[in-house]
Amino acid sequence: MRILVNYLPALKQRSGVGHYTAQLCAALQSLHHPLQLDLFPNPSWEPLIKVAMAKLKPSKPSVAVKSQQQNNSATSIIKNQIKTFARNGLDYLFADRVRRIGCDLYHEPNFLPFDVDAPTVSTIHDLSVIRYPQWHPKDRVHEFEKRFEKALSNCTHFLTDLEFVKQELISQFNVPSEKITATPLGIRSGLSPLPIPEARALLKELNLPQKYFLHLGTIEPRKNLLFLMQVYCDLPLRVREQYPLLLVGGWGWNAEKEAAFYQETAKHHNVILSGYIPDDKISAVYNCARALLAPSHYEGFGLPPVEMMACGGAVLASKIGAHQEVCGITASYFHPEDKDAWRDALLQIAWDDEWYRALRKGAVEKAARFSWHQCALDTYCAYEKVLEINANSALIPPRF
Repeated sequence: MRILVNYLPALKQRSGVGHYTAQLCAALQSLHHPLQLDLFPNPSWEPLIKVAMAKLKPSKPSVAVKSQQQNNSATSIIKNQIKTFARNGLDYLFADRVRRIGCDLYHEPNFLPFDVDAPTVSTIHDLSVIRYPQWHPKDRVHEFEKRFEKALSNCTHFLTDLEFVKQELISQFNVPSEKITATPLGIRSGLSPLPIPEARALLKELNLPQKYFLHLGTIEPRKNLLFLMQVYCDLPLRVREQYPLLLVGGWGWNAEKEAAFYQETAKHHNVILSGYIPDDKISAVYNCARALLAPSHYEGFGLPPVEMMACGGAVLASKIGAHQEVCGITASYFHPEDKDAWRDALLQIAWDDEWYRALRKGAVEKAARFSWHQCALDTYCAYEKVLEINANSALIPPRF
């Protein structure tokens, strides 16, 4: 079985789809199955691609007015033209790769597949661009509007991160259930409970506080971080002094309101922006957090809550389908716009050690259900199903 995988997401800074692509490919290659993975582009391209992506990466937002000006600037237009040119070039290179070398099946890990003459499996991580276009850049929304319907008709099979997203595909686009396989994600290696002195020594290297409330993820509207900062800044001073709010992640699209609130208010109320933290330090960051806060409006899976549970930590999350499917009864849930509920929860988790211990109970065992090995097995079974259906279709004589 020869599988061609678009490996480009894994060659950028690894978050979200990039993590998924890299971890799944590594797990697939470790299976003792008759499987050959062809990765395109070749991983040796990584340094060149990171340089190119750095040129296109948005700068740190400052204020909303500047953002409006930038969006209409010649620089923004040129960057979009470069992206379009790059996509067209990759379309050609990918199709040429299939024509020259061939494959049994093509797996697109990032929603929208290239147009190739091969059975195609696409991973649909979530439907946020379709359901909530206001949370995404206009060029991304336009790309989905232009290509998503075609992807739905051209793909042989779909993978989703959760049953929740599978049901969304069925209900919103009438995709037959048998054409979708839910393959829950795994957690990255090295995440486990650590002795607190060991974890705090690693935090000292990062110049971070010894305990805090934690949010991990890109700073963008969908993550609901303006809401979270507002709730946190309303907490009593003694709570904020004991537990700073640590935001781990980079600036995302349209984060001008979050940036303005941080500059004017939050950074004066013990909110800390750390930026990106390397994988080898992230377990320590989880272990020293009093609780992980995940107030997102929408997620397709949401890795930080299950990663926090793998480290034996407490999770406070928004009451949305993905969080509830992943965390079950291990987390505590609140409406993503209920400030009073979130404020009360932060006060309780700060002082109520009994509730804190109750939220942590069973967390490691729950998280152990999510492994990249199992995700790879589920994915391999989907590949087999697609190839079997394709082989059977080839045996059916045409009707005249």
